[in-house]
Amino acid sequence: MLPNVNHILLQQDADTLTIWFNRPEVRNALSAEVADDLARVLEALPGEADIRFVILRGKGGVFCAGGDLKMFKTVFQGESSREDIVRFNADFGRLMKAIHTLPQLFIVLIEGAAMAGGLGLSCLADVVVTTADARYALSEVTLGIPPAQITPVVIKRIGESEARRLLLTAASFDGEEAGRLGFAHFVVDDTAALDARAAELLAQARRGAPAAIAATKKIINATAQLDGDALVRFAAEQFADCMLGDEAKEGLSAFAEKRRPEWSVQER
Repeated sequence: MLPNVNHILLQQDADTLTIWFNRPEVRNALSAEVADDLARVLEALPGEADIRFVILRGKGGVFCAGGDLKMFKTVFQGESSREDIVRFNADFGRLMKAIHTLPQLFIVLIEGAAMAGGLGLSCLADVVVTTADARYALSEVTLGIPPAQITPVVIKRIGESEARRLLLTAASFDGEEAGRLGFAHFVVDDTAALDARAAELLAQARRGAPAAIAATKKIINATAQLDGDALVRFAAEQFADCMLGDEAKEGLSAFAEKRRPEWSVQER
């Protein structure tokens, strides 16, 4: 069961859960409460077999403006100890881990702006769609702080050379450039096109079996941790588990009988 949340909005439509940042008055800035709500939902999702796809986006025409700067100043520099700040920043790593280990296909839809930590979260998505006019920046150094937890995922997403340039200069860029750099997979004209491309992605992804998608994500993640014989063994074990499971039995039967497998019959 998904937890009750107060600082984000959850919208389930059949097999798809859309998670909305819901603080448009502050351009969906990431407060401690927002990050905690999001982490708790993501940590619960592996147990939600009826949810096959997860979409993250922002209300008010903005994805996420990064960290809540008011909180940074009044809480971190006002009443928090150094260890409190270390603990909060490490908790952001907890949120990123929850995204990284999510078995469902994870899609991020960006419009308006994706700044700092918000941009970092999108680097963990399986698929990112952005509007061409969305604004991007890794702006932490302009505030006198480092992009601590997101630096590794930015490097992994676009490579060290471009990551160094953007992380160290805080250069701003638009959705077109985000696509060229590799932050986004698809660049579209406007919100309507964003919604349309998301619907196309979901229709395409429903052809894949849920457990097979989850196993594939495990293998992808394992390539960063294992190599050689260990990686070969891990991938073979994932293959065997799926091959002996109900999905592969249904998939191979459906192929032989020239019909769609059960998991794709409910395409909308």
